[in-house]
Amino acid sequence: MIRTVLWALGILGLLLVIQTTLLSYLVVFGSKPNVLLVVFVILATQNGSFSSQIVGFVLGLVVDTITTMPLGYHAFIFSLAGYLFGLGRGKVYFDPIVLPVLLGLLATIYETIIGFSLNILFNLGQPISSYFNMGTLFQTILNILLSPLIFWLYGWIKEKFQNTRRGFGG
Repeated sequence: MIRTVLWALGILGLLLVIQTTLLSYLVVFGSKPNVLLVVFVILATQNGSFSSQIVGFVLGLVVDTITTMPLGYHAFIFSLAGYLFGLGRGKVYFDPIVLPVLLGLLATIYETIIGFSLNILFNLGQPISSYFNMGTLFQTILNILLSPLIFWLYGWIKEKFQNTRRGFGG
């Protein structure tokens, strides 16, 4: 489990750097694709709830420290996403297109609804229009389109770089 957590944190840490540097230029209607969340959701469905909650909490705290949101906001969002999407481990067949597209859609809807709920619950002062606007629709479409590519790339990276544990003879 420790190896799975470290592997996921390494991938997501690299993606966090890419998302905050390169993808910050891809802004339309005030929104950009959330590749980090889509990759996290794919990892959660493959790694299970417990390790995904740990990864989500650590990742969320890192995201909270580099953004202007209150400390714990993203930690809660990613931890809950790790639990909920991790429940699908072993119960879902991963085809290369349909399930990644569905996960991209569900991840974007999840992030919007949970973020809006936390805003209302803790009176964070964000207007409703910052959650439900044309940018959210653009983000949803981009996440849906990028999800199969992300899933394929994750499978390729996992196959090339993450060696499985070998027994006594290997």
